Amino acid sequence: MIASIIQLFLVFILSCLTLFYFFSRSNYGYWKKRGVPYDQPKLFFGSLSFLMRTSAWDVFYDLSKKYKCDYFGIFLSWKPALVINSKELAKKVLVKENDSYQDRYISSGAEDDPLGALNLFTIKSPQWMQIRHEITPTLTSMRLKAITEIMNSNATEVVNRIQKDHVDSNKPVDLKNLFSMYTSDTIAYNVFGIRVSSLKELTSPVLAITRYMIRWNFWRGLEFTLFFLLPAVAKFFRMKLLSHTANEYIKKLYHEVVAEREKTGQTGDKDLVSHLLKSNANSKLPAESGSQYAEKLMMAQAGFFILGAMETSSTTMSYILYELAHHPDEQEKLYEELSAALNESGKDVLDYDDLLKVKYLTACIHETLRLHPPVPHLDRMCNKKCQLTDELTIEAGTPVFVNVVSIHYNGDYYPDPEQWRPERFNDSTDTDNHDFTFIPFGDGPRFCIGKRYAMMQIRAVIAQIIKKYRIKPDGPHTWQTDPYSVFLRPKHGGRVKFIPRS
Repeated sequence: MIASIIQLFLVFILSCLTLFYFFSRSNYGYWKKRGVPYDQPKLFFGSLSFLMRTSAWDVFYDLSKKYKCDYFGIFLSWKPALVINSKELAKKVLVKENDSYQDRYISSGAEDDPLGALNLFTIKSPQWMQIRHEITPTLTSMRLKAITEIMNSNATEVVNRIQKDHVDSNKPVDLKNLFSMYTSDTIAYNVFGIRVSSLKELTSPVLAITRYMIRWNFWRGLEFTLFFLLPAVAKFFRMKLLSHTANEYIKKLYHEVVAEREKTGQTGDKDLVSHLLKSNANSKLPAESGSQYAEKLMMAQAGFFILGAMETSSTTMSYILYELAHHPDEQEKLYEELSAALNESGKDVLDYDDLLKVKYLTACIHETLRLHPPVPHLDRMCNKKCQLTDELTIEAGTPVFVNVVSIHYNGDYYPDPEQWRPERFNDSTDTDNHDFTFIPFGDGPRFCIGKRYAMMQIRAVIAQIIKKYRIKPDGPHTWQTDPYSVFLRPKHGGRVKFIPRS
């Protein structure tokens, strides 16, 4: 009897595998039938055989070198997807015909993972528009001016930490970790209204959360990558976008903050949680499932704002110091402009308006974001049949990826694209996409809402570090990328040497 059951089970498994094989082979002819060049898929994996061996950033870089055409096809396991290399088609998808590409491909089941599904990054239309409208006032110029004071205070702690650990004690530096502490302190205030200093205490509630969000070991990396590239698989296995432990930390911290507000009667909208509570009280948040839905909605915004503001910004700060270390002439030019700005202002630390005036600082940040965009692609889901070009129609349900790396490394837009040259962005502003050749924050209605916040956070800390220290290389002019991270991330955190300026 047992032998018969085992035999039937093996036959069932073999039949399923056979059906999947022929299903996959049929799907793998999708782009060929449409006359679209495509990356040759591997059985079961499609174009994803690189997972957990090579970073997604490196893969999109390699694809940009392999396919010089405006677009080409890939396969997300068995699912056909289109990759766009052209700025014109990027503009069409992200802006001109955005109504056909309203949502991101990344997805999470709201029932099993509300914090993963209801945040501004992943939430679907039409709820997305209402949430975006409610969060936008938390990042106005007036609020950013106030937050810049906190950023400057935290940046001073970064300088002190560098002196203590990496100058006086001569410990090797992990730039990624250093800047993660800096960003976590600022986010703690901006999201929850709490003042902490992980740079002093080496721990904080927000830093504890992110260590579970972005601890890129094999399994966490696989979990997060599946949400971006195989969301149906992630949903089937009931994975959590922000990780189970991080979700519990966020809920706990959120409830503690809300309880404190209720106890003290504190009002206003100085931070994200206060603003969301006020919006909910005024019935401005979606109320599909009553108070529980609204609470999950608010926690989701807090959670993903932490992830978005920390991970990409800390990576960019690391790469800026890395490039400045290997470009001493450009570093000295930046130092001179910062010194001139300080002399003109008569202040010890540059404030919001002063930092915006240091154009070469903006140029250095923009060129770093061009050469090292933290997110290698922008994902969209085609929600209705759309004519992309005269030759190609995109079917509803097709994922479309704008290859940011390919556009940023296009020699027609940027001569010698592998070289770091800040002068490319002289007189550049935070709102300039340079005719869709510069899109590290995305573009169109779903562009990164925290763009100005991120830029100011980077300005504040880089300005103080360069004023205090001369940055020297601590190794060759190359960094390995972390294969477990879906974002660009230095594998070993990144190292430079800090030499105090006399």
